[in-house]
Amino acid sequence: MKLLSHNILRNNSSGVGNSVTGGYPLKITANEVRVTDNEYNELFTKNVLATTVDWKVLVEAATSIGITTLPAALTPSLLSDSSFLQAVHHILVNVHVVEGVLKCPDSGREFTIKDGIVDVMLEEEECVNVKI
Repeated sequence: MKLLSHNILRNNSSGVGNSVTGGYPLKITANEVRVTDNEYNELFTKNVLATTVDWKVLVEAATSIGITTLPAALTPSLLSDSSFLQAVHHILVNVHVVEGVLKCPDSGREFTIKDGIVDVMLEEEECVNVKI
C-alpha cells in the first residue's frame, strides 16, 4: 500500500461515517515497509498535493513508519522547491507498507495489509444497505 493510497482510505462501515471523524484517517501499524524506485514526475506531484493529499494525514502516516522529515505545514513556497517535491514524490509513490494493519479511529476496526494490499472488505453486518 502506497502512502498516497492510504491518504484517501477510510472506514465506510455502517455507523462510522456519521461519527466525528468519519472513519478517517486510518492509523498505520507497519510490520514491513519496502521502498521502490519510480521515475519522478513533478507535474503529478504538484497536482496530487493541490487536489488529493491531506497534508496532515500524510505527515502522520509517514511519521508512523519512521519518516520524520516532512514539515508540519505545506507552504506555497515548498511547491516550487524541486528537491522538496522530489522527496514528497518519493514518500507518496515509492514507500510501500507491505505487511501491517490499518486501524479505524472511531470503531477500532482493523484492516490487514498483506503483500501490500489492504483488505477493506466489510462484514455483512457492517453494511448499511445489504439485502439478502
